[in-house]
Amino acid sequence: GLGWTVAARVTMVQIPAMVAFQHGAGGVAAFLVSAVELTREPLAGLSVAKGSGLLGLILGAATFTGSLIAGGKLLGTIRGTPILLPRHGLLTLVVLVATAVLAGTIGFGGPEAVLEGAIALIVVSMGLGLVVALRIGGADMPVLISFLNAASGLAAAFCGIIIQNRLLVVCGAVVAASGSILTQIMCKAMNRHLA
Repeated sequence: GLGWTVAARVTMVQIPAMVAFQHGAGGVAAFLVSAVELTREPLAGLSVAKGSGLLGLILGAATFTGSLIAGGKLLGTIRGTPILLPRHGLLTLVVLVATAVLAGTIGFGGPEAVLEGAIALIVVSMGLGLVVALRIGGADMPVLISFLNAASGLAAAFCGIIIQNRLLVVCGAVVAASGSILTQIMCKAMNRHLA
């Protein structure tokens, strides 16, 4: 009902921002389900399910904040030009390394590592989405939106692995594949490189 009410009031100009927020909602769903599954029965050592849950959590959290920034820029509530933080490139690298280290610690650690590290990994992953999306200017938003589309699909597919739901894996993979193709098309159309 809430989705219908919001969609009915959105103007055509606001559709791209709404799509961005929808990707963010998908990211929230993926990282919440992944977090619950990881902490529900924490396993010692790395497994396919645990690795998938960690990837679903990272991608979902990063997609959430990235989508909020993208939607805000498209609506004009956040400045549309690229926002560069002090030492932005170094900050992005530090957040990326911190995400990988935390994921590795949780992945190879015991049950206590999952319980203690899941919240920290969510926060750092949200930071990753934030520093990546802030740097993208309004003119490149179509590339970012299609990239976030692919990321939310990938997060859903990994989420499907940890909950052992083949339909979610297939649907997430289809969204990830189509979003990746769309991202490539957008890059060519905007004469931009994905990097």
